[in-house]
Amino acid sequence: KGMKHRQKIVFSGEADEAPGVLPGDVVFIIDQQEHDTFQRKGADLVAEKTITLKDALTGFSFPLKHPDGRTLIVQSKPGEIVKPNSIKCITDGGMP
Repeated sequence: KGMKHRQKIVFSGEADEAPGVLPGDVVFIIDQQEHDTFQRKGADLVAEKTITLKDALTGFSFPLKHPDGRTLIVQSKPGEIVKPNSIKCITDGGMP
């Protein structure tokens, strides 16, 4: 999933057409932009969130606004104690 920074998408022979002239290619180059919440790590999106000790011991749930407009819910499992520097993963939560 996803595209790399500066990756090219080429549509061969799809440019303007004229009689007696071969159409050229349409080329798009991906320009990755910085984001306030997310950083990119390979094909993954990474966001950092600090939680309180109480939340780490008793559980947490918070919404996370995805760059594509979706709202993802990040939450701990019942009875889970979250250790410092833990990572939570949301399967298929990255870029389409």
